[in-house]
Amino acid sequence: MSGNSERRLRSNPLVSIVVLNYNGKQHLEACLDSLLRTDYPNFEIILVDNGSTDGSVEFVRKNYPIIRVLALEKNTYTTGGYMTGVLVARGKYIAILSNDMEVDRKWLKPLVKILEKAPWIVAADAKYMNFYQHNRFDDVAAAGRWVDYFGNNYTRGVNEVDVGQYDRPTYIIGVITIFRRDVLLKVGGFDLSYLYGYEDIDLGWRLYLMGYKVLYVPQSIIYHKSGATTRDFGESRPRPFFYYLNKRNRLISIIKNYSISNFLLALTITLSEYFVLLYYFFLTKRRVYGLQLFRAVCYVFANLRKIIKKRAQVQAYRVRSDKEIKRYMLPYSGIIYDLIRKIEDLKRDNVNLIN
Repeated sequence: MSGNSERRLRSNPLVSIVVLNYNGKQHLEACLDSLLRTDYPNFEIILVDNGSTDGSVEFVRKNYPIIRVLALEKNTYTTGGYMTGVLVARGKYIAILSNDMEVDRKWLKPLVKILEKAPWIVAADAKYMNFYQHNRFDDVAAAGRWVDYFGNNYTRGVNEVDVGQYDRPTYIIGVITIFRRDVLLKVGGFDLSYLYGYEDIDLGWRLYLMGYKVLYVPQSIIYHKSGATTRDFGESRPRPFFYYLNKRNRLISIIKNYSISNFLLALTITLSEYFVLLYYFFLTKRRVYGLQLFRAVCYVFANLRKIIKKRAQVQAYRVRSDKEIKRYMLPYSGIIYDLIRKIEDLKRDNVNLIN
């Protein structure tokens, strides 16, 4: 290797790109081709396959021999798959993608640049755009993710047309795109019990507790086939099992990451929201989601001892107070007011039908 090449690699630290796949063979060509076009001189790609049965592993090994494939025997879901890749990765930084994404050629450089420049920033999120309409924001990640004081997830810019309104770097809570590997392992990585949902919020929250920060970097662009792996066609709400995990993991995140007084308050508000949701699902005859919501609450109370034990581990490395972290949260972005209005509308409609 020439001296110039060595200097170039030293100034561009190795990034391990972990791609998670489960029966997504139809998505892999677009995803992997775009990654291989990445304008960055020092990266490796690791495909973690969660026990696919659609020939995904064989397809990648045959057509992309440069990509390292980790073929798991069973589905370990999002958190298990991610951590499998993280543990074998060699890079200073870990970038994480799902199989239903395609990256802009210049997506990686801005992320690495900010992480190298600002040591207090140890993770960053890209700007996520709609795969099918490149000028419109995605409806899952979009232009940065936060939580409110009560654990409600809030995503900025959902389905909006991008006219530059979110082109300033901003501190966020939810993060999934890139991490400094040593800090990711220091904080304990993704919580494997989550399986799917809120793992990005929980991890970002814990990074803030440790004294670090997370940044939204709009110069990095990723295109996402939103909901391709978790929602049925035409549905805005995830499949019942994924809905259950989201609602369950919100409760766990509140208990783990807040001080006692704040987690008790947030838990009270959250359970109140869930009660209103149960009423809404009963009225609209979508009982399957009501059952999943009830199941989520039952899980948390049945496993409270385990969750409290994890909470003690998280609180042991706290260096920031809740008050400091709330500067990067929203006061409230929940559904109580919206649902009450919807229920009143339903009641009025029923009265009008009777009359």
